[in-house]
Amino acid sequence: MSIQLNSEDRQILIQQRLKRFRKQFFHALATCRLQFSRRRECLVIHCPEPWIVDCLLEDVEALAEEARIIVGARVISLYFVGEEVYQASTEPNVPLAS
Repeated sequence: MSIQLNSEDRQILIQQRLKRFRKQFFHALATCRLQFSRRRECLVIHCPEPWIVDCLLEDVEALAEEARIIVGARVISLYFVGEEVYQASTEPNVPLAS
């Protein structure tokens, strides 16, 4: 028996994955807005405060690994005041294409 997910089911699944990811870094991500790029390859993290960016950058390797495992993102991107301040591949030893 095959289970078919409709778009509403997929959206719920994505929200649950993002919720679980947020719990891994709750202190830093509590006030951040998380969203995926259109093709869901990049997890975009909008940080409202500069100290949050600093905190996430201190633990960026763990952040990238958890983003890959929990939400399936290939890239993470940190934004502050509407501008990208950091982008990294979540795949070990895979640089970003320029």
